[in-house]
Amino acid sequence: MKRWLLAVSLALSAAPVGAVETAEFLTIGPGARGVAMGSAYTALSDGADSLYWNPAGLARMEKSELMVDDGELPQSTQLNNAFVAVPLKFGVVAVGGTYLTQSGIDGRDVNGVPTGGFSASDGAGMLGYALKNELVDVGASVKYIRSHIASTEAQTFAVDVGAKRAFGPLLVAAAIRNAGPGMKFEDETDDLPLRLAIGAAYRFDDHGALTAECVTAPRGGGSTGAAGAEIQVIKGVFFRAGYSSQTQSTQSAGFDAITGVTFGFGLKQPRWSFDYAAAPMGELGTAQRFSAALRW
Repeated sequence: MKRWLLAVSLALSAAPVGAVETAEFLTIGPGARGVAMGSAYTALSDGADSLYWNPAGLARMEKSELMVDDGELPQSTQLNNAFVAVPLKFGVVAVGGTYLTQSGIDGRDVNGVPTGGFSASDGAGMLGYALKNELVDVGASVKYIRSHIASTEAQTFAVDVGAKRAFGPLLVAAAIRNAGPGMKFEDETDDLPLRLAIGAAYRFDDHGALTAECVTAPRGGGSTGAAGAEIQVIKGVFFRAGYSSQTQSTQSAGFDAITGVTFGFGLKQPRWSFDYAAAPMGELGTAQRFSAALRW
């Protein structure tokens, strides 16, 4: 059942998968804007949720921001995120958390005999810092990770680092996510989903953007490419769409293919924004994301 949960999560995030990994919820990006653009968001991210995508994206923030995010997945699976970023005299500080839950999971023994229901949850708390520089913006974060399945739980720490630079309207960025020791459940230790993301984005002033990136799983999970776009149809109203090449089946997934198509819209004002994203999941239905941000 743990593998099935991973497969559902991947359909929403369009994120790459490792062969033998745990805490896969860490590959699910927050914020409906990035998700709607195929999760090709490492270079474009510039709000409080940059703490996940690329900590260097925090560096140019001029206002404090609170962002909250809700993900509605099939089979009673829910993902929630919250991030706060505050610009200071020297750099930007951010804190955040992510929490994935599923209830009513049917348990079975090694012979397939029902053993009763149980629940599972995964969570992470994050603290990050970013600093702007004429050459390149940099950022880093540390996260505490905890996973709970029935009566078993495990915990560990990880580090993210990122860099970002603008060449006029062109942005280029790179980020390393989830660098840390593995998690041990009873007698089994699995690696965290280490990811290296390299991306670029081209901004058309306030009218929209195009994004692209490649994400690699260095521990044997392969690489995927993703692309996305947003366009401002009227002032403050954006339409978005994206695609990820993540269509292969993996040892960790319970079904063969995920389309990777995402789409959504956003409303943006100087002090607030609201975003929505959807990811069709074939016979499982459509996963949805809702996020809102407040700036001051």
